[in-house]
Amino acid sequence: MSLQSTACRPTAAPANPAPRLPGSHPHPAHYLAHGRLYRAIVSLPRDMAERDRPLQERWVFFDCPTGEIPHPRIEALLALAWNISTIGWCNRGLIYGITEASDLIAQGDADDDTALFECEWGSEGTKHVPLHDVDFFCTPRVRARLELALLQANVGKALEGGAA
Repeated sequence: MSLQSTACRPTAAPANPAPRLPGSHPHPAHYLAHGRLYRAIVSLPRDMAERDRPLQERWVFFDCPTGEIPHPRIEALLALAWNISTIGWCNRGLIYGITEASDLIAQGDADDDTALFECEWGSEGTKHVPLHDVDFFCTPRVRARLELALLQANVGKALEGGAA
């Protein structure tokens, strides 16, 4: 049976399911990951940090194949992307807080991807990491979903008059 005859059958499923409302997703982004989606926090060495921010951190999201240990993976990804040696950064505490996205959502204030970007909680509400302090090493679909959630977390709260 050819592809055309299969796709053109009257019983064939529609190419695109019913449209969804913008911003509505049935599941968090980690369901789209190839393997498991992790978030790590990276303390930049002084020579990599911005001059006015000597204690600068990056929030890094990355896919890791199921069954693989994420620590060596993030070190290798950062070494390749940033063109520096990151051997031993996890052991030295420069890379820490490596946590699966599903666990972060389960323990956060939100039940969606915005929980992945929560960095402070207080009387003024939940604060999220700034957009310019996040790196993504994942598939384009996962990255797009995470970028949308980060934008919603930062801009949405500001537009509502709350903490951003």
